[in-house]
Amino acid sequence: MVMIDYLEIPGVLDAAACAALRAELRAAGGSAAALLSGEVRPLVRRVTRVAVPDALQGRLTKLLMAQKGALERHFGVALTTCEPPQFLRYQEGDFFVPHQDGNTPLLHDDSRFRKVSVVLFLSPQADKPAPDTYGGGALVLHGPYMGPPLQVTMPNAPGTLVAYRAETTHEVTPVTHGERFTIVSWFR
Repeated sequence: MVMIDYLEIPGVLDAAACAALRAELRAAGGSAAALLSGEVRPLVRRVTRVAVPDALQGRLTKLLMAQKGALERHFGVALTTCEPPQFLRYQEGDFFVPHQDGNTPLLHDDSRFRKVSVVLFLSPQADKPAPDTYGGGALVLHGPYMGPPLQVTMPNAPGTLVAYRAETTHEVTPVTHGERFTIVSWFR
């Protein structure tokens, strides 16, 4: 049976911390998020990378590093550090096509050192528009290309961290309403 290897860690942040971060990110400026190459390609990835103060970047790096032991145990790999987290705001129509984050033989750039990708969800999802929620915007992991088709939609409760191997193909489906806030990083 083909499976997709991922780890869900609920409660990394509580509801109040998620709400405070959403408010801070909503008020901050940002720009179109680039691909690893530095290119902005809106037909591939359309999302805003929010600029945050160094202190917030440092706090979230520490929070993510506190998860390192659980990630090492689950994935059976030794990890050293995580990349500086990216703070992302997906608005209506924003998405990221199926892609891999690294650790694949086809990539010869710096991403080859990435072992585990992590996404920390900050926003509640709702089928119908409601204040401070979003619709669509699912994180979907794809199974191996050589096997039967397999796609798994990841849990997305606010405060939940989802981790998966960096070579796992995944996507963010288009947001249908509201704003989806997440924090992403990659462990090496």
